[in-house]
Amino acid sequence: MKTILYIDQSESFRLLIKEELSQEGFQVATAGSLEEAILNWQAVQPDLVILELRQNRLSEEVFERVKNRYPEVLWIGYSTYFQCPEEFKKWVNFYLPKSSRIEEIKMLIKDLKGTAGNLKERINV
Repeated sequence: MKTILYIDQSESFRLLIKEELSQEGFQVATAGSLEEAILNWQAVQPDLVILELRQNRLSEEVFERVKNRYPEVLWIGYSTYFQCPEEFKKWVNFYLPKSSRIEEIKMLIKDLKGTAGNLKERINV
């Protein structure tokens, strides 16, 4: 796994995640919304997408457009658990509560990377 796309409306979290995961050796592209990710997706070929699920205007239609663009990519939902609508959780492969301590994300990514080598191989496991 080399490239991670992190989608979050919070600029401070985008900077934090990008810095932390870049230090782990990943290329990290960020977007402030699913719409922004759609506009820039030609330049980004992620191995993993991390999506803050409490996006303003997050709709199933827009999510499906992005998901269809990356059909073999695993998704991590990253949000405050009690504020995240239940129906959004069905869209992701893994869910982690949002926190400024991002060790859980790092551990999950390392586990996925170490277990499968290539995340795309895990889709049908």
